[in-house]
Amino acid sequence: MSNLNKKTISKPTTILTGFLGAGKTTYLNHLLKRKPDTRYAIIENEYGQQSIDSELILRAEDDVVELNNGCLCCTLNENLYDILNTLFDRRDEYDEIIIEATGVADPVGLAEPFVMHPAIRKQFPLTRIICLVDAELIEDQLEETEEAIGQITFSDVLLINKTDLVSESYLEQLSKKLQRLNPLAKIVLGNKDDFPSIEAGVHNPQFNDLHYSKPVYQDEEKKSFPVDKPHAHHHHDHTKEVVSHTLTFDQPFNYQNLYHQLYAYLLFQSRGLYRMKGLVWIEGSDQQFVIQSVGKRLNVQEKRAWQPAEKRKSTIVFIGKKLQRGGLEKLLSRCIAKTAIDSE
Repeated sequence: MSNLNKKTISKPTTILTGFLGAGKTTYLNHLLKRKPDTRYAIIENEYGQQSIDSELILRAEDDVVELNNGCLCCTLNENLYDILNTLFDRRDEYDEIIIEATGVADPVGLAEPFVMHPAIRKQFPLTRIICLVDAELIEDQLEETEEAIGQITFSDVLLINKTDLVSESYLEQLSKKLQRLNPLAKIVLGNKDDFPSIEAGVHNPQFNDLHYSKPVYQDEEKKSFPVDKPHAHHHHDHTKEVVSHTLTFDQPFNYQNLYHQLYAYLLFQSRGLYRMKGLVWIEGSDQQFVIQSVGKRLNVQEKRAWQPAEKRKSTIVFIGKKLQRGGLEKLLSRCIAKTAIDSE
């Protein structure tokens, strides 16, 4: 197949959205494992200065583009045009695009180029917007955040995740509530051990009604690549009170102290915390650990072995409203292994 013919083949695009901790990266890994022969270009974004999400994606052969330090629906909008220009030139290297939005992103702004720009719409058709919904926490999130409402109402598939943590009767009530918020969306159920298959464009024949109701640009210059950045883009202040603190430690943690300190923090002091996740170095172990929280739950598990030449360190990210960096640093400093302190 010639390069010209390759460039005429459109690349379907999926947006994964959902509030912080809903399970987007877990579901992304499910998609990658379910289609091992599909090559993905993954646009990975995290709210904060340092992303660890790309390290949590299982298939290293996929092309992961990291975009840090900002809300995806605002900051990325200009960067996205540059990325799509690059992906257009590299169209023979991948089959599909997946964009994993940050947990506080408004998917309207992110989807806008795919809906409004004729060249992007043709070459990178937006085939589905999947919103991961945390079955345990979504009702509180809907009460406290506008972002969760926006994510649900704009998506065409609502995947209620963590169904194993709630009752069947509650799931039925929640499904009805979500259907009232977004009558056009397809609602499916799943959990980390049993995600449903969601094929692009199959479940919801009304997808165009959700996303393609506005006229697209008519300018001839906007119908081909490379595409230009917009002259202006929208602004929100929906993250005005949301802060992100990335803490890095070059000494190992004592596992028991770290677990108990974070467990107590989540239980008693974590008001305003949306998400905590990190990759940590544990004293006495040759394994790198993933530590993360959703709501009051704390999860720690082995990720992989440290490589012989790899510099060992811990990076932990806290995302929430009015979080105090100094207090978090003090809490984690108490968990550094005593042998590391004594050796200084």
